[in-house]
Amino acid sequence: MVQSAQAHGSSDLADYYQQNGYVVVEGLVPREKVDALMSRYESEIMPSKAKFFRQNTNAYESNRTTSAGHVIQSFLDIHNYKRFPEFRKLALDIYFCDEVLAALTQVTGSDGHNLMQSMLFDANAATVPHQDWWYLDSVPNGNLLGAWIALEDIEEDAGRFYVIPGSHRVQLHEANMPHSEWLVVVKKFFDDNRQRISAPALKKGDVLFWNSRTVHGALPTTNPDRSRRSMTAHFMPSHMTFGNLFTSKPWITYENHEGHQYFANQPEHSLKAEWVSRVKLALYDSPRLLKIARKFQKRSVAEV
Repeated sequence: MVQSAQAHGSSDLADYYQQNGYVVVEGLVPREKVDALMSRYESEIMPSKAKFFRQNTNAYESNRTTSAGHVIQSFLDIHNYKRFPEFRKLALDIYFCDEVLAALTQVTGSDGHNLMQSMLFDANAATVPHQDWWYLDSVPNGNLLGAWIALEDIEEDAGRFYVIPGSHRVQLHEANMPHSEWLVVVKKFFDDNRQRISAPALKKGDVLFWNSRTVHGALPTTNPDRSRRSMTAHFMPSHMTFGNLFTSKPWITYENHEGHQYFANQPEHSLKAEWVSRVKLALYDSPRLLKIARKFQKRSVAEV
């Protein structure tokens, strides 16, 4: 299994990222910021009975824990947890800290970046191999990037985050392909390229940036007592339009945190939000419905 080396200097970061579709920056997020967020997570989020939208199940669910007490499901759009304002602010303070923003500029060359999505993981949610641009991307495509932030030292048996270097140059989708079939294609690419996997041993505060087209996911956990605490973000150069592989979404509305813009696609739980999420999930796996839905999108940005 290939391990990545940290790039040094702004030109090195950009060059490594452009060539490999990812780059690691060690010790980027101050540990005191991580500790403050985790303290609030343990006191507010873990014991909560609220329903949170889960990235790994695409549903609103209350927390379920492992035998070791780690929350099984992942959390989506934690930067929009307005019912938990202290936790939300601490998350936003990490995403928009000077260190992360400076690294983003070094990698992309853009002066400003908008936060488009966020997640938090406690136990390993066993994310399947995928590319982000199916779900969210910049317009033009390929300029959105993810940031995987270690909230603790990630042990190998916890199931580390991985990328496949160079996979941002691979074409894996076809016209009107159902979401479920696309995932099968990406899984086959993963199986055929296991020897190329890079799963760095990230420590608390380390950040791995990856491209929207880079195949990535989570390796299996072999020690169920382990947690795998991490948070992710998806950033886009602020001068670009938001969308995905199939469409442009210039109509989205941004909110502001201390001069920085963010978008939150997934609302906090309500009966309406739960119904809408089920409709979206049904569209993904119906070629006919998906084709109709895309006709109502504002503008196509890719040949699909």
